[in-house]
Order: sequence, then structure tokens, then C-alpha cells
Amino acid sequence: MTTSVPQVFVVTGATGFTGPFVIRALRHRFPDARLRVVVRDPSRVDRIGAPGLEVATADLRDEAAMADGFAGADVLVNVASLGFDWNRSVIGAARTAGIERGIFIGTTAMLTKLAVASRSVREEGERLVQESGMAWTLLRPTMIYGTPEDRNIVRLLRFVSKSPIVPLAGGSARQQPVHVADVAEAVAGALASPVTINRAYNISGAAPLTLRELVLEAAAAVGRRPILLPIPLAPIAWTADVWRRVGRPPLSGEQIRRIGEDKAFDHHDAALDFGFAPRTFRDGVRAEAAMLGRRA
Repeated sequence: MTTSVPQVFVVTGATGFTGPFVIRALRHRFPDARLRVVVRDPSRVDRIGAPGLEVATADLRDEAAMADGFAGADVLVNVASLGFDWNRSVIGAARTAGIERGIFIGTTAMLTKLAVASRSVREEGERLVQESGMAWTLLRPTMIYGTPEDRNIVRLLRFVSKSPIVPLAGGSARQQPVHVADVAEAVAGALASPVTINRAYNISGAAPLTLRELVLEAAAAVGRRPILLPIPLAPIAWTADVWRRVGRPPLSGEQIRRIGEDKAFDHHDAALDFGFAPRTFRDGVRAEAAMLGRRA
């Protein structure tokens, strides 16, 4: 009698914002798989909240150490951002370790028409993925939110819970934030569906909203009805650029200019190929407000 050998999934970026959700989604979808995380600081593994993980220690820029951490793995789940200079070492390590299947989390931000500092790095990262020789899948989430650790919606929730007036820039540009748990489910779903091999997918929220609609949903989540004050975008971005030369503004000029850019992204292909079905922003932001203790 023969027994099947469990697959080994190796995960980078497991201790970041999205990583713990990905670990939980993989455990749910692939209960027989062995999960190994490659981290620079093993003391941070406890924050994942998933006991029984295999742990390998390596810096993402150390290709030899990464290859040791990847050894024996069947699948690479690269949650670590493609916006940094470690892409070449991660891909090289995967090739050395003989990993045949890989899924990578990128971002729709690389599709912007604005001049973004990390764009060339992200473009090279995606090219390296596509030329890696692995059976790859690339997921491009929109702005990810969902817990008090996110960098965007949590700021909005805190602001609207205190201020009776909310400055509103960006006109009719649409936003389509995606909940972190939905991103994690997309990772697991894409891995379970062979049709996703060598394809890239947008991963976005249930439906696009104008910035006005988004702010009002966030305000309703904390029981507020603020006055919205329309303001021009360009002077604010210019002020942030100047401020950055002498201090640390809450948002950079680049981030402010992106507010005025339409960021609605169709996820039809992801829905068709692996059943991606994200929650509405209303449901997601109310759950996040509850975590902050500011539920309406």
C-alpha cells in the first residue's frame, strides 16, 4: 500500500499584514499540506497565530539562505511585496530549490499612469515571475484593508469618528478597496485551480465607489454623518511635496495624486476561474470599525 506525501508550501511575507490571513486560508483549503514560513526574525512567527508551522530563517536578499529555506518545497506563496529589490534573489532561490509552482502577490498600483517611484522595480518583479520557469500565478490586489493594522482605511475611520468636517478631494474618481481576508482566499483559490497557471488577475472589492461614497460608508460604520468639504487636489499634493522636504506629512504627494486617479478594477476573470467573491466595502468597513471599538 502506498501513501501520498503531503505537499510543502513555503510562504514569504508571512508575518506582514496579509501573511497571517494567507496562512489561515491555506490551512483551510489544503489541510494536509505542510506549511513553512521563511522569515528574517523568528520571534515574529507567534504573531501569525498558527501553531505548528515549519520555520526557516533567511533574509529575502540572501539568495543562498533563501534557497536553503525553500529546499524540498513544492509551492512558493510569495506574499512579500514585489516593490523591493529582493525579487531576483527570491526567484533565483526558488529556481535553485526546484520549486515548480508559485503564486505571487503584486498590486494594481503598478498599472497607474502616474510617475511612481517603485514602478520599475515592480515591473521587473513581474517580468522575473513570468520568466521564472515556474507554473506561476500573479494576483494584483487593489488597496488592502480590513484590520486596525492597515495603512489607509483605519486612518479614515479614526478621522471621521472625530471630525465633523471631512475634506474631500478626487472628484468622481472611483476606489475599490479589497478586504485582506478576501485576498487570502484568492491566493488559496488560485492555487487550487489549475486554470490560473501562467495568468495574472486583478483582485478588487465587490464594487467600485466614489471617494464620497467610500467616506460616507466609513462614517456610517462609526455612527457619524460628517459634512463633506470639496477641495482641489493639486494644491494639497504640492503642499505635501514641500512638507516632505522638511518633515513627514501624513500622506505623500504621490499618494494624494493617486486619490484623484480612477482605481476601479474588474475582477471578473478571478470570479470565473477560481470563484473569487469579495465582500462589500460596507460589510468590511463595519467589521473593521468594530475591531477599533467604534462600531455604530
